[in-house]
Amino acid sequence: MGEWGLTRSYGVVLRVGRLGPRVMHHLLRRIPAGVPVTVLRVPGHPLVIPDERCRVLEGDTVDAAGLAALARDMAVPALLLCSDDGLIALPASPPPASTDVGVVRLLPVIGPLYRLDRADRLDRPEHYFGPVLLPVGALPACVGDAPVPLDRWIGHHVVLRAVGAGLPVANLPAGGLVLPSLAQASGADQHRGRMAARDLLALAGGAQSDAFAVLDEAPDDGEDRTRAAKRAIDAALSRLTNRLAAALAPFIPPDQRARPLPPQGRLGILKLDSIGDSVLLTSFLRTLRPWFGGEIGLMAGARVRDLVTRDPRIDRTLLVPVRLPWLAPDEATAWLEATIDQAVAFLQGVDATIIPRLMPDYYLANHLAVLAGVPRRYGLTSPRMPDLTRFNAAFTAMMTDVVTIPAPCHEVEVMGALMRAVSGGGAVPTSSEPRCDIHLDEVDRATAWTTVPPMAGRTLVALGLGASTGRRRWPVDQVVTAARTLAGRHDLMFALLGGTDVAGDAAAIAQALGSRAHNLAGRLDLRKSAAVLERAALYIGNDSGLMHMAAAVAVPVVEISCHPLTAPDNHENAPRRFGPVGVPHRIVRPATPADPACAQGCVSRHTAHCITGVSPAEVVAAAETLLASTPLSASLVEYS
Repeated sequence: MGEWGLTRSYGVVLRVGRLGPRVMHHLLRRIPAGVPVTVLRVPGHPLVIPDERCRVLEGDTVDAAGLAALARDMAVPALLLCSDDGLIALPASPPPASTDVGVVRLLPVIGPLYRLDRADRLDRPEHYFGPVLLPVGALPACVGDAPVPLDRWIGHHVVLRAVGAGLPVANLPAGGLVLPSLAQASGADQHRGRMAARDLLALAGGAQSDAFAVLDEAPDDGEDRTRAAKRAIDAALSRLTNRLAAALAPFIPPDQRARPLPPQGRLGILKLDSIGDSVLLTSFLRTLRPWFGGEIGLMAGARVRDLVTRDPRIDRTLLVPVRLPWLAPDEATAWLEATIDQAVAFLQGVDATIIPRLMPDYYLANHLAVLAGVPRRYGLTSPRMPDLTRFNAAFTAMMTDVVTIPAPCHEVEVMGALMRAVSGGGAVPTSSEPRCDIHLDEVDRATAWTTVPPMAGRTLVALGLGASTGRRRWPVDQVVTAARTLAGRHDLMFALLGGTDVAGDAAAIAQALGSRAHNLAGRLDLRKSAAVLERAALYIGNDSGLMHMAAAVAVPVVEISCHPLTAPDNHENAPRRFGPVGVPHRIVRPATPADPACAQGCVSRHTAHCITGVSPAEVVAAAETLLASTPLSASLVEYS
């Protein structure tokens, strides 16, 4: 922050309409004690703030006279205006002159500026004007006498009026607190955003009246004319933003180059995503633990309890309920409100957090680290990942140490780059080739032998049936065809593995395979599933946590991927990024997309689409290649 922030050089005026009271409590703790705060509470919001330095007022609009009165009450010469449906950030230093308007800028913004419809996204990054610091003398020119919504557009509104009035506007680098909005322009946010965008474009002389008239008539019908209207408004806002940005000094991003950590102290790893990601994390732990002599804590989703709580490299864990990535702001804010107290307690006294996720931070790990006040926050980004450059910019701005991955590569290579950055190159990998592992004990292995009893002369093959999204799930009838063909040519037994969500599919496959199938779907925890996988000669299945578990226990893998051969390697479904590692494997993929919309990667979420282009014959050929080239161990995989 700098000392200027501790001398009542400014006060904060913060509109709150979405963040809950627990999150607000921790947010206020991140604002230095010398900075007074006034909260504008949206009517109907249940927020109560037990902070003696913070006053709470009803409303969500501001005008010059009201703000001047607030400045007098707080005894400050300037006010920082921000809203929890945009960006909350404190400046790291004041403007060059006390009379300048200051604006916190991020480049680029998360998605399009207006974001009426999540499907209507601009393909290029735009500037974003966040919180603004206004000297009292600039209030009449920059805010005016009429009430102005204190929302995500306040930066645009103030900069537009300041530029028009010829006032100097300075860029303010963000300080230790950066908290991007969880609002995504849905419901009430969508209506309020539409009204604010209408007023802003009218003020700028680009009213887009016809486009707004279409949305007033049918804002959510999904028709072509509605989408065209939204795109027209987004484009107008982008032109306005670029015009304003051109009038200011160039934006200079903060220096977030990763610096090495000392090999002792307290680390907190935040890994809240899926089962497969937790398995891939072990490639990082295998190198981190021998190098780092301090405490390693792991915050993870409750669904990976069996994998992480008995890992000897982890000193303490916090497990929380986590859904698959959400996009609904109400769900995200409710989860953050329910989780924040225990997360802050877990991270208390931690010297640095590491967020090993090269994808958008849908799990809000950066929010947790910032609100907990962790001084060093390591994370990842890449200029070659469109989802990161378009949707994760504000999350990346929350990090203090950013490791940049220049080109698409496998997740274990990403973990290696992260480890080199954290250790300054001092950590030595424990093996010449990256690999993952799962720590099993004899109880797990004994359960596996009991669950799948030996049968003379037959070899065990594991079939993985589940996946996090429907597009990754190979259809049941094709699984049956491939398994029957293999069973007819080889003396095999099949273990059907997956969660309760695939119980119906597993029952149908088990019925088709008869006595050659052990239906274990929904019956085993993750460790017991890993022990069964360890005894198999081969894994055949989807891109899933089970696939990564099979590789981690050294079982050859046939991956059935939904990612077309012609699609790029920077997609989240690309085997180049998330394929099996450390074992013999074959990856079977559709030759071409199922339709042109899937040129970059399959767009279906809930149903099999591109993956249906993988034939049973291709899977059988891949399986037979591995079965022929992989020696069978009598103690593990061959039934006799």
